[in-house]
Amino acid sequence: MARLFRSVTAIVLAAGGSTRFGSPKQLHLYNGQSLIERAVNAAADAGADPVIVVLGAEADAIRHAINDSQTRIIVNANWSEGLASSLATGMNAVDAACDAILVTLADQPLVDANTLRRLIAVFDAQHRIVASGYNGTVGVPAIFGVEFRHALSQLNGDAGAGHWLRERLGDVTVVRLDEGGIDVDTPSDTVRLEETMIHE
Repeated sequence: MARLFRSVTAIVLAAGGSTRFGSPKQLHLYNGQSLIERAVNAAADAGADPVIVVLGAEADAIRHAINDSQTRIIVNANWSEGLASSLATGMNAVDAACDAILVTLADQPLVDANTLRRLIAVFDAQHRIVASGYNGTVGVPAIFGVEFRHALSQLNGDAGAGHWLRERLGDVTVVRLDEGGIDVDTPSDTVRLEETMIHE
């Protein structure tokens, strides 16, 4: 089926300070790739172009792990203000000519290109907000019509897109993506990650 939108821009949020992890979790290796590489490659392989990566803490070190020529790296100097600040930084960099904005995180290593394609496949002229459902909640990865860019760029604090989505569930099409429920926040999460093989 032909897609009903012109283009997809991806925003990979990877600006956090990894306080609970103890080192930049974006550089943690899983199956031979850093988490940031996996997130960038997943978005690009799913068809997003460009892929905007929002960095913050340890930006110089993390930048060197990103080699995709389609990637645009932006540093959010205010990353410590919370996730919403990085989301706004990414949204403000999106070209208004695109039709869909795919928001992903660097710390969901089981989210791959096939996962993201499942979201993109649902997005069309009637379904302008498509989000992941996992662990009894709704969140990212999610895909938004470009008409929501301004609203998402106005968020503040550490709530991010998930809180925004849950406030307007009537407008959200939810796709069950259990792999989105596995994220990496602490070293113990890496052990759980190795034991949980959803896609691999």
